[in-house]
Amino acid sequence: MKGTWLIRPGSLSRPFVIAHRGMSGVAPENTLEAFAMARDAGADGIELDTRLTRDGVVAVMHDRRVDRTTSGAGVVGSYTMDELKRLDAGSWRDQRYAGARVPTLDEVLEALPKDFLINVEMKVRGVGVWSLASRVVDVVRRHDRLESTLVASFHPLALAVARLKEPQLARGFIWSRSHPLPLRRRWLAPLAAPHWMNPDMQTFSPMLLRHLHQQGRRVLSWDVDAGADVKRLGDIGLDGVVTDHPDVVLRQWGAEVAERDPSDS
Repeated sequence: MKGTWLIRPGSLSRPFVIAHRGMSGVAPENTLEAFAMARDAGADGIELDTRLTRDGVVAVMHDRRVDRTTSGAGVVGSYTMDELKRLDAGSWRDQRYAGARVPTLDEVLEALPKDFLINVEMKVRGVGVWSLASRVVDVVRRHDRLESTLVASFHPLALAVARLKEPQLARGFIWSRSHPLPLRRRWLAPLAAPHWMNPDMQTFSPMLLRHLHQQGRRVLSWDVDAGADVKRLGDIGLDGVVTDHPDVVLRQWGAEVAERDPSDS
């Protein structure tokens, strides 16, 4: 079923392993370098964050401001995409990545195989919901990646816009125990009609997983660290995990598979 988010809930032999902002445990997050490393490590897909630039381009950036992960300062929306491209987005992590740039969503989709799963988080809270969600959908359509793309957000209205523009595109509703009210409340989720529910590991439980599977929804849990009990997560039928260290998580599952299914009989 590789290449599509619309799997049957609980049907995978192991959960999808999705690299959080790429191989962010070792590489500068949300860069082409981090995404390529995740692909080479065997991840099933990547998670990334999107915001709009001043000139309306969908840029791949987590924070509202550029200060933490680039050589610049200020709000993402105060930059044009050309201006963002002049910033160094790699040196903050390690000098080996000096010269890495902030990519556009277009560039990410062009750089990765068409059957590689992409989880696009739309970072928006109030003003700009329609603009960002609408333009994200336009980019995904332009690259003919409806099956391999999941659009996700803490904001149900962003998902409602995506649903209105492209009903076939898979949608994921994100929440966490620590997210500010009222957006963490799941009672708004029906506006989005999400295919996936994306709780953090503090919120996730086997009971919640069973409940959501009974509703026909898939579950993608995030903030899964390398020390998590991945055997348990696979055994209970979790559909996907988002992790900073996909290589480590995959090795753990590989060891479990070898242990349960020895090939030297």
